[in-house]
Amino acid sequence: AVPLARSLVPVCDNLQALCGSLEGSEVPAALLEGAVLTRESMQAALERHGVERHDPPSGARFDPSLHEAMFTAPLSDGAAPGTVSSVFRPGYTLHGSHILRAAQVGVFVGEAQQQPPPDAEGEGEAAAAA
Repeated sequence: AVPLARSLVPVCDNLQALCGSLEGSEVPAALLEGAVLTRESMQAALERHGVERHDPPSGARFDPSLHEAMFTAPLSDGAAPGTVSSVFRPGYTLHGSHILRAAQVGVFVGEAQQQPPPDAEGEGEAAAAA
């Protein structure tokens, strides 16, 4: 079951890419609809046999057992170092525990900006000036 499931993961990627390239293009609507239905039926068939797609959200803690770092990204507002910046390719698991492919992600790196704690009525400013 694992080799078959693992071999179908790239097919899911290709169907996703096909649907993405057809959306917004000037192809007949029936062609786009057929591609979307094929992608959805493939995903549903895989799910019936225990294959689950893993799409970590931006900001999720990077987990090397589930994620493969493809690139690093500088910290942006509100981001924490060592968290997912974006997903290059989703990951897939079989029955929730067997990794078919780790999610390929970008990871935020850099120093977190520390905000000074708010001072009570400027006490910190007076102490700094002394």
